[in-house]
Amino acid sequence: MSEWERRTATLDHPDYVVAIGASAGGLAAIKDLIAMLPSDLDAPIVIAVHSEPASKLTEVLKQASALSIKKVEDCEELKKGWIYIVPGATHAFFRNGKVHLSELVRNSGFRPSIDALFITLAAEYGDRAIAVVLSGALKDGMRGAQVIYDMGGQTIVQDPQEAEFAGMPNSVIFGDNQETVLSAAKLGVWLRDLIGQSTPG
Repeated sequence: MSEWERRTATLDHPDYVVAIGASAGGLAAIKDLIAMLPSDLDAPIVIAVHSEPASKLTEVLKQASALSIKKVEDCEELKKGWIYIVPGATHAFFRNGKVHLSELVRNSGFRPSIDALFITLAAEYGDRAIAVVLSGALKDGMRGAQVIYDMGGQTIVQDPQEAEFAGMPNSVIFGDNQETVLSAAKLGVWLRDLIGQSTPG
């Protein structure tokens, strides 16, 4: 058994890990998506939205979902059925089954960097990585979606016609790295059907 196989065999990795990236206009889309998810979704979700340090995203989303929601802390281990919110203006990375926070990402004007979140998601989870790109201007998340695709994972994208700002969804679509393009609510259904519940019945 290789060193990689030994390490992954001893870690309690979920079958899937989901990262959601959004920017301008993304709040409504996030609410629509997570409202479709069961309280015992069989995967953790990490949400990063371009925001200021005083962001109240965690408090706002607690009213929109049946899942447990918290602001992610540095070196936090992920648990199924939880939504973790990246603090405003702070970058987040996946490494060794945990989320790490940082103030620095080179060559990124976005805080948090959705590309950095997606790229490390791909490196950590490979074909178990699911990235979600919602409303936002410009193209943060495009490079990360390419890496997700290259590593065998899946990127799903909000329909640009529904998104308040179509830049981020379109950047992934133009790169042809998307698994599917749907409304935000239907993306939630897609995730629910793929991932399932930890206590099916």
